[in-house]
Amino acid sequence: MLRAHMRNEVLYEAPARVGLLADVTEALHSSGVNVLAMGACDRGDMGEFLLITDNNTAALKALRELGGEIDLAPVVIVEVANEPGAFARIARRLAEHEINVSQVHATTRADAPTATIVLRSTSELDIVRLLEEE
Repeated sequence: MLRAHMRNEVLYEAPARVGLLADVTEALHSSGVNVLAMGACDRGDMGEFLLITDNNTAALKALRELGGEIDLAPVVIVEVANEPGAFARIARRLAEHEINVSQVHATTRADAPTATIVLRSTSELDIVRLLEEE
């Protein structure tokens, strides 16, 4: 089982501080935005968020009110069977076709039938086409 499709990921960056995660998640919640996937990290003086949401328009509006830098980036969402080696097979296939992945985040639960992988590359359409051949 493998499904791949393109989406836009919300990129949000703001000065790192205690409470930034709470402010971001509360702003999204208050705007009725459901976060489907998130990656976040502290880059020293900046906090960086990578968000897949059910409503990017509302997410952008909510985050603008917090200040900081906001952008959208195309990504590939891949749903795979939640089993050992599923991600490794995808990674190897991309490498064999010389497709570079610049960023990845993924999530699942131990008892879930699928895992969700978010890939950023300069070749998103190539990734979707390649994985559709599976």
